[in-house]
Amino acid sequence: MKKGIIKIIVVIVLLFVSQFSFAQQNSFTVSGKIKGLDSKYMHIVFKDETGTRRDSIAVINESFSYTTSIKEMTMISISPGVEAVMKRTGRGYFPAKSSLLQFVATPGADIKFSGKITDFVDAYPKGDEANKSLAKLNKSVFPLMNKSVNLSLKIANKVVTDSIAIKEMEKTGKVLDEKVITIKEKFIQDNPSSATSAWLLADMMLRSQVSNEKATALFSKINKEKLVGTSFYIEAAKRVDGISATAVGKQVPAIISGNTYDGKNFDLASLKGKYVVIDFWGTWCGPCIAGMPKMKEYLDKYQTKMEIVGVASESDDGTRWKKFITDNPEYNWHHVLSRKDKDYILKFSVAGFPTKIIVDPTGKIVGRFVGETEEIYTKLDELLK
Repeated sequence: MKKGIIKIIVVIVLLFVSQFSFAQQNSFTVSGKIKGLDSKYMHIVFKDETGTRRDSIAVINESFSYTTSIKEMTMISISPGVEAVMKRTGRGYFPAKSSLLQFVATPGADIKFSGKITDFVDAYPKGDEANKSLAKLNKSVFPLMNKSVNLSLKIANKVVTDSIAIKEMEKTGKVLDEKVITIKEKFIQDNPSSATSAWLLADMMLRSQVSNEKATALFSKINKEKLVGTSFYIEAAKRVDGISATAVGKQVPAIISGNTYDGKNFDLASLKGKYVVIDFWGTWCGPCIAGMPKMKEYLDKYQTKMEIVGVASESDDGTRWKKFITDNPEYNWHHVLSRKDKDYILKFSVAGFPTKIIVDPTGKIVGRFVGETEEIYTKLDELLK
């Protein structure tokens, strides 16, 4: 009996040691001392296989250190919590990457930040090659991004009210934004073996900063042999594949999911024989919500001929999504939640919200529209009348 108990204890201890060792192997540390980091806490946000993770990082005498674990290469941002970089307006703030500490985390990495914070984060990571190249990129673009957002801030806060001056500021801001995009494109071309380049291309596609043709051309420059298998390369590849796979004239990719509002399995193929509008949206997206009454109007107008499938992108576990649908029962169409295991936002290369795709009764894509536009309703009338 005692021998049996001892064996059980030994097994438990070995399992604990194994798990502890695994956690250590997958941990990374980010630390630094940054002049002007006068906050008490910073806030870190990143995505992993469980969803979006959030945590706080204590700051003592402009210094910080934080350790956690991840399973794969991940781009992470930290909000420093310094008032000087918060681009506040009357209603909120302008999100700007130049207001964040940004770095690439990999299992076992030790990343160190140095630099200063003024009205933007002029601090960059040191560590492996991915972080060295990211630092090189951000040193070039962060000052330009900051100048651009400061111009937008002056206009939004009505610091400048003269219409001619505003037009000049908008023109200058546009020039700065275009310069940033040019620098990013050149970075990808000049650094084809850098994981940062693969991430950057996927990010530019997500933000509609690059045309489909340009994205495909840039992707062809990336060193597949070195980067294939990395999370950054996989995402860029999926987005590029999504460009051609979801172009007008192609058969719509499958949407098969159990992540539905009613908990039942959904298969897009079950709607063949009708026109289908796939609406990529989120509860956080004002234009998406604003367009829903018109969507409902058209569903009622052509109820025997069309269906709507809402595919939501949310940062939480779907709680806000479910509550919204519960509180708005009139939007009684098919609802699917995009998740990391079945990422339809990535699969369909969605780069702006809302994105609406029209599929004909044979399953062929006959229209793709970004933004809340009257064009989709004109197209529906043309197809369904």
